[in-house]
Amino acid sequence: MDETGVSTLPNRTPKVVTPKGRKNVYKISSAERGQTVTAVCCMSDTRVFVPPVLILPGKRMNLLLYKDAPNGTLPFISDTDYMNSHLFIDRLKHFVKHAKRSAEDPVLLIADNHTSHCSLPAVLFY
Repeated sequence: MDETGVSTLPNRTPKVVTPKGRKNVYKISSAERGQTVTAVCCMSDTRVFVPPVLILPGKRMNLLLYKDAPNGTLPFISDTDYMNSHLFIDRLKHFVKHAKRSAEDPVLLIADNHTSHCSLPAVLFY
């Protein structure tokens, strides 16, 4: 399992077509640079993907940031747009739902040492 920040806008400024010799060419201003969304992804060694979790910034869900996400994607909202211990427990439940573990096929989830992964409820989960 890993988390990464994803911008809601492209990395490169799009090309602009303007009349030859024009000195004022518009570009994307800092206010139009979009938001960062945290994507939490998991994949097994057999190349099976668990649907991602998207952590959206703010207090209310912006459905435009969730549009065209893969089937099964779980959207969360966070003031900081980072994983916290409460969201991590919900992420674990989402993982268990999609990982299809069994006695014959156990599942091991490898996570980094982020503080949200080291809470008592996370350690006692299952």
